[in-house]
Amino acid sequence: MKNRTTGSFRSLEVNEGDVLPSHRQTYPAIPTFYRGIETQFVEMTVDPEVAAAHVPKPLVADPSGAAIGIALKIPMSSYGPFNEAGIHLKCTLDGEPVWYNSHLFLNNVTAICAGRERWGVAKEFAEISFSDHENVRVCEVVKEGATLMRLSTTWDALATPGELPDITPNMNLKIIPRADGPGAAIKQLVEYCSEEVGESTQMSGLGHVEFRSTAKTDLAPLNPVALGRGFYHRGDLAELHGKIRLDYLANG
Repeated sequence: MKNRTTGSFRSLEVNEGDVLPSHRQTYPAIPTFYRGIETQFVEMTVDPEVAAAHVPKPLVADPSGAAIGIALKIPMSSYGPFNEAGIHLKCTLDGEPVWYNSHLFLNNVTAICAGRERWGVAKEFAEISFSDHENVRVCEVVKEGATLMRLSTTWDALATPGELPDITPNMNLKIIPRADGPGAAIKQLVEYCSEEVGESTQMSGLGHVEFRSTAKTDLAPLNPVALGRGFYHRGDLAELHGKIRLDYLANG
C-alpha cells in the first residue's frame, strides 16, 4: 500500500504558529463552546493565612478568607466531554475585587493543554465523578489514587442568576519556564474571559465541601472554617480570548 503524502498537516511558516505541535492544532481556536454545563458552587471561608499563601503577588487575598468550591459536569464542548472541579479565592488587584483560580482538576487532556497554555489555568489531571442521591449531587475528585476533594449541593429551590456567586474577573498565573536555564520565559497574570449564551437554569440549597491531601498534593489546609450556601447552574458558554492584566517580565 502506498503511503499518503498529504493530509491535515503542513509545514509552519516563520511568522505563524501559536499551538504545539507545529504541524497541526492540538485544540480548537477561540471562540470555543460549551453546551449544557452543569455547575455546582459552594460558598466557603478558609483560613486567611492559608489563602494568602496560595495567591501570587501583586494579588492580595481577601482578609475574610472568602472562597468558592466549584464542580462542573460538561457533556459537550469544543474539547469534548469532561468533568472539572476546583477552588477560587477572593482577592484584590490594585484595590479591584477579583478571584484567583488556585486549583483546577479535570479529566480531559486537550482541555488541560488549552487551559494551561492559553490562560495559565492551574489545571491538573484527576479522576472526577458525579452521583445523584435524591436531591443531592456529589462530586468526588480522586488524584494520585486517593480522594482529594468532595463537594455536594442540594436542589432546594429555584434561584435567579443574580443569586449565584460571581467569580469574575477570574485571574490565573501563566508561567512558561525558560529552556536555557532556571526562571520563567513567560510570566503573566491573565484574566479568563467567557460569556453565557442563551437561557439558563439556577437552583439554590445547601452546600458542603471538604479537601484532603496526598504525599504530593496538599489541599487539607484549605478545608473550610465556615460554609455558606450551595448553588446549581445549567447553561451554555462561549469561551473568549483572555486579557493580560500584568506582564511580570515586560520591563526585563
